[in-house]
Amino acid sequence: MTKTRFHKSEIARRQLETAVRLFLSGMDQSSVITLAGASSGILDRLVRNAGKEPFVDYACRVHRELIGHTPKRRSYSHHIDKRLGIIAHKHLSKDDDETVELDLEQMACDALTRALADYMTLYGKDEPFVKAFFNWAWETKDGQALMKEFETVSDRLRPA
Repeated sequence: MTKTRFHKSEIARRQLETAVRLFLSGMDQSSVITLAGASSGILDRLVRNAGKEPFVDYACRVHRELIGHTPKRRSYSHHIDKRLGIIAHKHLSKDDDETVELDLEQMACDALTRALADYMTLYGKDEPFVKAFFNWAWETKDGQALMKEFETVSDRLRPA
């Protein structure tokens, strides 16, 4: 067996690229959520190591602006993971129900968006898989209307 050394960014990129391919082909949204969640875990740390604002910190900042207080990073990150279905895809505690009700397509889209936000913070948006996902989102989610709405958002609520 031959071992190969990988940078964590390469692992995250491969996970994310595979997740986008699965998502766009309409296959296995649970795997999309799992791969996007794993990629996010790596990318979050890489963004922080680069001295930039990761998605979770941005979400905490928006929460502070809208609600008036800043949630603890760790608990808000867990909250986001629950909302995106990531926790449901990787944990089953002894007290948990063995079934869950999930909107897999929406959660997969949102989990990808979160991971891609951190990926783009580090590496830009030129990768074909990044462009493919955001082209899909532009068409599917009415990109023009979203951009008009974004133009009205306060600078305090925009990504750094």
